[in-house]
Amino acid sequence: MLKKRVMSGLLSAVMLTSVLAGCASSENEKKQSEGNGDAPQSKMKLTFWNLDENQTDHSVGLDAIKKKFNVDLDFTATSREAMKEKLNLLISSGEIPDWWKEPSFTEYDKFLEQGVAAEIPQALIEQNMPKYMAWLKRFLGDDPFKYIRRDGKIYGLPVIWDIGIDGIQLAFREDWLKKVGITKTPETLEEMEAALTKFRNDDPDGNGQKDTYGMTAAGENIESLFSSVFGAFDAYPNIFREKDGKVVRGEIEPGAKQALEVLNRWYKNELIDPEFVVNKGSNVEDKVLTDKIGAVEFYWWSFLPGNAFLGGEQWYDKLAKKHPGFNFATVGGIKGPDGKYGISQYNPAYASGVMFGKQLENDHDKMIKYMQIFEATQFDPEIYEKMNFGEKGVHWNKSEKGTIEFIPPYTDEKERKKIGIGSFSMAGSFNDYDFQTAYTSDENMRQLAKDTRAKGTRNIDILAPFNKPIYNETQDKLNQYTLQTFIDFITGRKPLSEFDSFVDEWRKMGGDKVIDEAQKVYDENLKK
Repeated sequence: MLKKRVMSGLLSAVMLTSVLAGCASSENEKKQSEGNGDAPQSKMKLTFWNLDENQTDHSVGLDAIKKKFNVDLDFTATSREAMKEKLNLLISSGEIPDWWKEPSFTEYDKFLEQGVAAEIPQALIEQNMPKYMAWLKRFLGDDPFKYIRRDGKIYGLPVIWDIGIDGIQLAFREDWLKKVGITKTPETLEEMEAALTKFRNDDPDGNGQKDTYGMTAAGENIESLFSSVFGAFDAYPNIFREKDGKVVRGEIEPGAKQALEVLNRWYKNELIDPEFVVNKGSNVEDKVLTDKIGAVEFYWWSFLPGNAFLGGEQWYDKLAKKHPGFNFATVGGIKGPDGKYGISQYNPAYASGVMFGKQLENDHDKMIKYMQIFEATQFDPEIYEKMNFGEKGVHWNKSEKGTIEFIPPYTDEKERKKIGIGSFSMAGSFNDYDFQTAYTSDENMRQLAKDTRAKGTRNIDILAPFNKPIYNETQDKLNQYTLQTFIDFITGRKPLSEFDSFVDEWRKMGGDKVIDEAQKVYDENLKK
């Protein structure tokens, strides 16, 4: 079942909002009336998943939730790996859980066909999860439910990996740029080619040998193979994009041929690491860390000190230990002849979302309570801190750098787990990294991380979350054909004069049917 964008439903949505607002008002009045009396309010019992073998249900965070929301908590114990099996077992036995998390989009549609998932009125989400809504809109736009709406209805709270949408950037060894006499970070193809040429020929590592290359990549995925060069010609292989209302694939656009001409020239001039053909991700990392490569595309936080973002040792930290004054200079892409630039990124909607059991369609009070707790545990500093770090002054304090500093013995994760600190994620599906890194990154480096991330471009596969049966059957064949042919074009094993023949063959192999299907999916779901 595919979703349909129902603009004509605006009137009914307004009416629904009014009805819900009226219901909420009545409910609030009822609760206020009860609150003014002597009788204690009854506690609602909510059930959460215990996915990490937690042994206690009286942590600081859980107690704060019970008190703040006047609820009792129960848990369904299973492992993260076995959750799907447990969920299916419960559903098949007629014990539909109140909620479950992050099924794939295919599983999402299956639950709808089974009739076990509750419709979630958008107005309820907007009223009870405002911070969550703001977070979604930052990364999915004004209609954050576009991927999970089916026939005009919403059945899930979307989950996203928000740093995936602009995570990959192009980095240059800034210390090498200085060493070879370049004072400006390359921003155009011409400037980049000049830098790569010097990285290859001017001994930037100073060891007296010609053993460095300008750039490398992993020849595993066509979408990440020198993506910045393809982006300079507005062509992004292996992802679906929209241009003037038409769905396009970068690998068969004219810009791809122009990018391949550049890469073929760079390969002939030995600017590209010849082993890119067989490189895996680990090989790329090895070459960066052993000073063999001057430019590479990867996640931006690897190019910064670890304590600028989530902590831990990144590529930057490892190289900085060896080279005083070391630094990476990053850009979101490299400008081509028409000023176009960018890098392929990941659609942040990696799974459908959090779904509620069908029984909650008739119990919106309970659905609302779950929503409020999900919001508090993921976006409210008071509850988030108690859930993840415990009580301030007892279990943790803020360090001079503004990060969390646990108090002994809670510096030991085992001690924290004993009392349930950081163990319960509740929904655990809505990770706002801008919010969370306020606890993990050094205060004086947060602006650096923010500014670096802002350089990223958002060129994503707009149809990644949608089921596409023809593409699913054809993609492996097309991807392998494209990857091998592009490698042949870059290395000169095939002349670029055969590019049009490649496009014809790609279409005959099923590409035309894939495009037709993609256009239909786009028209039904995303066309404005």
